[in-house]
Amino acid sequence: MKRLYTPETARHWKRRSTFTLAFSLGLVALALIVCVCLCAQVSTANAQTLLITCIILFTLAGWACILLLYFAYVPARAQATHIAGMFSAEVETFEGVLTIHKEGFHIPKSVTVRKATLLTAEGPLSLNISAGLAHQLPANGSSVRVSTVRRYITGYEVIA
Repeated sequence: MKRLYTPETARHWKRRSTFTLAFSLGLVALALIVCVCLCAQVSTANAQTLLITCIILFTLAGWACILLLYFAYVPARAQATHIAGMFSAEVETFEGVLTIHKEGFHIPKSVTVRKATLLTAEGPLSLNISAGLAHQLPANGSSVRVSTVRRYITGYEVIA
């Protein structure tokens, strides 16, 4: 069975989220240190220039931090939390014909998922797959055995 979630990917996303947070905070701290150093050089001749420089520098650092947090840290933390949750719950196994739907949706404060339908002997079963992992699944109409955790596909095996 091919596993979609591994401890290595969990560590990768955890490291990525930690690094991005540290980098964002370090950027703001560095901007603060530079502004303090500039303020130590103030005289009546350069006060206006240093004020504008400090305002521009700290504004740019603040926006860079906000963008890094919003577009890098939050998604990485959500992915790390999602993957960690996949290792803490009970695994179920199902067999059937798999169909992955094109449309995806974002779960607030979590990951983006795509719906999948598994046609089993008992009837259709609605499952989820992380949108970033959907390309690893076999083509629609494949007969598969899937392992799931909380209705998320965590692994698959193509059966004949």
